[in-house]
Amino acid sequence: MRYRRSARQLRKLMASGSGASADPSRSARSDHPLLLRSSDPALYFDVKLSIEFTWTGTGPAPLTAGDIAVGGVARRAEEVSKLRALTECERLRAELNIALLHWEPVAMTGVHARAHCVSVEADPELIAGVAAREETIRRRTVLSWQREQREDEVRWLGSLITDPLRATAWWFADNLDKPDQLVKVAQDFQLLRTTLEPEQSDSAGRLVDEFLDDADKAERMWLLETLLNAFGTYGRSDLADRLRTRYGGSIASADDEPAAS
Repeated sequence: MRYRRSARQLRKLMASGSGASADPSRSARSDHPLLLRSSDPALYFDVKLSIEFTWTGTGPAPLTAGDIAVGGVARRAEEVSKLRALTECERLRAELNIALLHWEPVAMTGVHARAHCVSVEADPELIAGVAAREETIRRRTVLSWQREQREDEVRWLGSLITDPLRATAWWFADNLDKPDQLVKVAQDFQLLRTTLEPEQSDSAGRLVDEFLDDADKAERMWLLETLLNAFGTYGRSDLADRLRTRYGGSIASADDEPAAS
C-alpha cells in the first residue's frame, strides 16, 4: 500500500503543469515512507525517502512511471538495509544516501530514479530486543575466548607436570637468583608427577622402562641404540643427550665398536 501511495504522489507531480507528461526531461520528486527488511527477515525499518525520477523514453511518460520509480528505488535500498540490524538505524541512513545518490535506470523501462534518505526508524521495543540479543552474543564470544585461553593454559601446565625437567627449568628461568632451591624444586616436581599420574595408566616411557628393567644386556643395548637413532633422525638431540646421561653405561659409543677386519 505504501508503494502505491508513493507512486500516486509521483504521478500527480508528473501531471502537474502544461505538457509535463510529454516532456522527456521532466522530473518529479516527493517523500515516501517505506518498510525495508533488516538483517532479521521478520523485522523492518521504517524509512522515509525523498525519491526523484525522470522519464527518458520516447513519447509521454507512462502512468505507471511512479510505481516503477518507487519499486526500483526500494529494491536498491533493500539491498543495503538487509545487511543491517535494527540497532544500526543511523548507519543505515548514511549508507542509503550513498547507495541512492546517483541516477540509475529501473530495468529497461525508460525510467531513471534516485533518492536520498530523510530518516530511518524502528520500533523501540524491537530495537531493545535486538540489542539484548547482540549483547548476549558478545558475552558468549568473550566467554568462549576465555575458556579457550584457560584450556591452553591447563594443557601447558599439564605438559610441565608430566616432565619434571622442563618444569624445573621453567621455574629456574623465573628464579635465577635461587639456584640453591633447584634440587628441592626438582624433587617436588618429581613427586607431583608420581602423585598425579594414575599407576594403572600406560605410557610409552613407562613401557620402555619396564622393558629395560627386565631386559638382558644385549636387549637393553639394542633398544637404547634404536632410541638414539630415532632421536637423531628426527632432530631431537636433546632427548638423545638425556638418554645417554641416564643409561650412559649401557650404550656403546661408535668409538667402542671394533674396527672391521
